[in-house]
Amino acid sequence: MNWIADEHYAEQMRTIVEPYLSARRETGFDERVPGEPIYFEHYRAERPKAVVVISHGFTESIQKHAENIYYLLQAGYEVWGLDHRGHGRSFRGNDNPHVVYVKRFKDYVFDLQHLTETRIIPASHGLPLYLYCHSMGGNIGVRLLELFPGVYQKAVLSSPMLGLSFGNIPLAAALAYAAARSIGPGGKQPMSPVSAMPEESYEDSAANSEPRFRWYYEKKLADPQLQTCAASASWGREAILACGLASQRSKIARIQVPILLFQAGNDSFVKNEAQDEFAAAAPNCRLQKMPGLRHELYFSDTETLKQYWGQIFAFYEQ
Repeated sequence: MNWIADEHYAEQMRTIVEPYLSARRETGFDERVPGEPIYFEHYRAERPKAVVVISHGFTESIQKHAENIYYLLQAGYEVWGLDHRGHGRSFRGNDNPHVVYVKRFKDYVFDLQHLTETRIIPASHGLPLYLYCHSMGGNIGVRLLELFPGVYQKAVLSSPMLGLSFGNIPLAAALAYAAARSIGPGGKQPMSPVSAMPEESYEDSAANSEPRFRWYYEKKLADPQLQTCAASASWGREAILACGLASQRSKIARIQVPILLFQAGNDSFVKNEAQDEFAAAAPNCRLQKMPGLRHELYFSDTETLKQYWGQIFAFYEQ
């Protein structure tokens, strides 16, 4: 495995990772709903042993997971990923390029399932299908496993969004506010005013590696399609409701596939308590706690990533 070092990280991404991925990448759009194209990427591996599908987090894109894809390909996994609606190059549904809008959270799940059925499975030639999901993508993955059992054989959930953190604001109050703001055209408006992508700092970010944070921040500054940074009122309402649905014990019990759940010990975006409850209720879930780390575990220093991906590869290969 060729690991990307912390030193000269951006240069290595430009000269090693990006050419490697470009030579193996196919792109396209999938339309479950006519007129609402969902962008996807497919990376071919030589003699693949399984297929890994990446479900990214809120305000992200599949491009943010380039280093992850690089490691997966080296380990012998074919990789698919998509920009969830409202993100990246996929259908937006509103006019503000900085605001993530979704009418129903289930649309994320149905988009991913449609891509799986119509493109991923036919191209996989019977290989096992595994999920790798981060944050919001973890909620999407959980709902997919609940609603469509038997499609995926294993799932890695990295800091999954099973409960949102609102600080001192009660959950009921946050839901009531988002629901009130979602009435009519207000659902497409941001929860708070935003007219441009705000300046970001590593200190206030969810990342655990400053070189990795800087690399993707520069990508966002250069590409307006990557500059989502705020939630619409509709997204806020749907995300809160989706966390409640994904955490219902009766639904969790339906998930029979093995799950490896990584928990960031210093996570200020999602509730670790909700992850604890999910892991206790899921029939076949192993909870791996990562003390002291922030939300974006895959944006950690190289030595931490060696341990993180080592556990993921061991789990996939069991």
